Amino acid sequence: MKLCLAAVLVACLAAAANASAATMTVTPRESCYSSGETVTLAGEGFTPNGKVSIARDGQTLDPLLNLNPTGAFTGDLTLYLRSGKANRTYTATDTTDPTIVATSRLLVVAPSVTIRPADLDVGLRARIGAKGFATGRTLYAHVFRTADRNGKALKGQKPRNLRIGSLKTRCGKLLARRKLFSKRAPLGDYTIQFDTYRRYKEKRPVRFLYAAPVTLERRNGR
Repeated sequence: MKLCLAAVLVACLAAAANASAATMTVTPRESCYSSGETVTLAGEGFTPNGKVSIARDGQTLDPLLNLNPTGAFTGDLTLYLRSGKANRTYTATDTTDPTIVATSRLLVVAPSVTIRPADLDVGLRARIGAKGFATGRTLYAHVFRTADRNGKALKGQKPRNLRIGSLKTRCGKLLARRKLFSKRAPLGDYTIQFDTYRRYKEKRPVRFLYAAPVTLERRNGR
């Protein structure tokens, strides 16, 4: 009976040692991340030549990652959050021995921008509020015309690249007043892409497209 108990104790201790031996790190190491940002996961202490599954808040993600002969893995992970801010828990589980688990918690924020007044006029300064841009130190706006004053769609328009201001706090917040359209801006519909890059590129991983195209109107005979 004592031998049986001893054997059970040894088995339990071995299982605990296996479970605690696994680790997972995230690169780059930041205190806050933007939704859409890609990070690198690296783990070790798992079953050699096996596989691990990665889960986000308990939801398993595809695909499984292969382990090398030393029981380590690396893989890229694109962070996702529809809106707001949340602490996400990412878990790596050994598929050969599910007791071998490693976790990492990341603070993830969805990029967003508000503009006031929403009905922009040419030549006037707008109040701009932004948050969730943790991928750089400066916020830029890329303004491009999508339709003329009669609603005809325009293609191949070159955007204007504007520096909005410096991002503050670990999660990239900003409050600023900027003139997004000069008095000489042609009338029509515009779209504004906000990101942390000086030059415009379509579909930046971390960006915010102003929700509705901006329709410019000259008032009072201007």
